[in-house]
This record gives sequence, structure tokens and C-alpha cells, in this order.
Amino acid sequence: MKHYALIGEKLGHSLSRPIHEAIFTHLGIDADYRIIEIPREAFAPQVTQLLAGLDGFNVTIPYKQDVMPLLDAVDPLAERIGAVNTVVCGGKKGYNTDAAGFMGMLTHYGIDVAGAPHCFILGSGGTMKTVRASLWEMGARGVTVVSRHPGAEDEISYADFYDRFPQTGGLIVNASAAGMWPRKDADNICAIHPDRVDKMMHYATGVADVVYNPPETFLARAAKKAGLPWCTGLYMLVAQAVEAQSIWQGREMPDGLIEQIMQEVHL
Repeated sequence: MKHYALIGEKLGHSLSRPIHEAIFTHLGIDADYRIIEIPREAFAPQVTQLLAGLDGFNVTIPYKQDVMPLLDAVDPLAERIGAVNTVVCGGKKGYNTDAAGFMGMLTHYGIDVAGAPHCFILGSGGTMKTVRASLWEMGARGVTVVSRHPGAEDEISYADFYDRFPQTGGLIVNASAAGMWPRKDADNICAIHPDRVDKMMHYATGVADVVYNPPETFLARAAKKAGLPWCTGLYMLVAQAVEAQSIWQGREMPDGLIEQIMQEVHL
């Protein structure tokens, strides 16, 4: 039997275990998948033990960067992004399957960014790095990060975003946790202030929200109302898990597996 896990600091609401167990069942893989919470002070020694005792593991907040120095090799895409979410323990090599999940999500829902001159990412945390690299990888011509505390050259404030977006339009990607259940207050229900969302939809070419719970976020609902192409992060969540299994098992995954797994685990 093979052994896999998800590691992170707080994992109470993770859907990773039922997703991976459904993949094991569908493909006839004899394996288990555990959820392992690791406090910050125990991270390095515990990961060292897991590298010796597991076949592979996924990494989530806040350890996607912290795990990299503990590995012997990092895949070039993960290196460019600056984050690892999938580790093969034999060889101690790290990958980033979130990027494949995000790009697969946009493709699945018909959101084409090839040649797009204006893509705006809401949020400047770790997920932003994956989204930004993915948009460039898919051929976007312009990517701007919208941050509450802009600092880098490609970052602007929300005030600047509100001023600029009506002039440029473009794709909006929410890479923040705003809108994630159970956030319902005005400051957390949407990265864009709720009073401004409908107006911004007049200029958007599409909306992608990485939040997967609820399946239709406040931002996505506004895009749907405006008749725009939109998606939320559920497809990305399953797609990155399927990509991780492809790496771990050293084989291509069957066509349609992502949609089948989504149905099997009733997501």
C-alpha cells in the first residue's frame, strides 16, 4: 500500500482526503491519504520524517514556500512560481500542480487569456504567485496585481484599480480568500467592495474566483448576472489533485476524470 498526505497548519475544512480517495477508488490504486496538521515550530523536523515515511504529500498554507529548502530538487515551473504544493518523497522533488489546476479551470470554462492585454489579480498572497505565473504561461500580455498594501512594480491599490479598470476592462481573478465560507460581512464577502461590484462587471471580460466554497461566490454571482464567462475554484481544486496523482503514479490520467471525481464526491 502507498501512503500520501496533505500537510498544513490548520486543515479542518480540507476536501483533499475525499477527493484523493475517490481517485484511488476510480483507478484501483491501493493507497491511503491522511490529513496532517503541523505547527510552525515542528515543521522542519516533521517534514523530514514524512519525506522518509510517505510516498508523497501535498502542501498547503502556510508551508508552500517553507518546504522548498527541505527538498533536493524543485520542478522549473514551481521554481518560477516560488511555491511547491506537491512532493514526491522518493527523490525529494517538489512540484506545483495548482498552476495546472488553475489553467485547466480557465480552459474548461472557456476563459481565454491568450493575448489578453489586461488581467487583474485580486490579492497578493501565495495563491497570487500561482495565478500570475499561470496567466503569463497561457499567453496573457498584461497582468496587474491588486493589493491592499501594494509594493511590487506590478501591484496597484484597490483605489487605483477602481479608477483604472473602467478605462481598460479585462479579466478579474480573485486570488484572495474573500468570499470563502463563512465570510459574509461586507469586508470579507468580496475582494471588490460589494457596492462597486456590479459597476465593475460592466467592464469585465470574465471572472475567475479561486474560492471553491461556496460553489457560487458573491463575485461569481455578479459575473453570472452580467452574462460574463465565470468560474469558481472547485474545478481547480480537483484538477490539481488529479495532476498530483499523475505525478505520483507516473501515468496519464483518463480523460473526464476531473468531472467524474467531482460527481463522485458530491462537490
